[in-house]
Amino acid sequence: MPDRPLILVDVDGVLNVITSARERRRLCFHEGWQQRRVELDAGTFRLFFNPASGPLLTRLARETGAELAWGTTWEEYANLVVGPLLGLPRLPVAPVADFPHKAHGIIAWTAGRPFVWFDDEPDAAEVTAALAADQAHLVVSVNEREGITEKHAEIARNWLREFGQGQQEVPGAR
Repeated sequence: MPDRPLILVDVDGVLNVITSARERRRLCFHEGWQQRRVELDAGTFRLFFNPASGPLLTRLARETGAELAWGTTWEEYANLVVGPLLGLPRLPVAPVADFPHKAHGIIAWTAGRPFVWFDDEPDAAEVTAALAADQAHLVVSVNEREGITEKHAEIARNWLREFGQGQQEVPGAR
């Protein structure tokens, strides 16, 4: 279904949490988070992630009928490195690295489809609202030190359900 809503996911700050070494140790020991060093063309990167994020996103897409996709500067590397760590299938990728702001690439790529975007950049909602004023969308702001949680998924779930009921103007949509 081509007009099916999209769920776009950023990597850094959303799935790859940015926090102190002390907090990483605590989360790994008590809550099952994991760390990996990955080699990419641009160098070595540390990933710090919660493996439960993959099932959370898969469940959100299944429950809402939306299509999962990457909206990250990791672009195809998200499929090669991050997705497998989270148990995600290969996802479509919005090309964003060649734009002044990720939102430019995401909006162009969505081609008018409604979308939810999980991102941690402070200006993502504002830039997206300016660029996609006539397109149904919701930017869910994620704290880079916490990463995506069920609370974020619930915000997206509620918006997608209301959108699916035929409401073009959804309260809280930005």
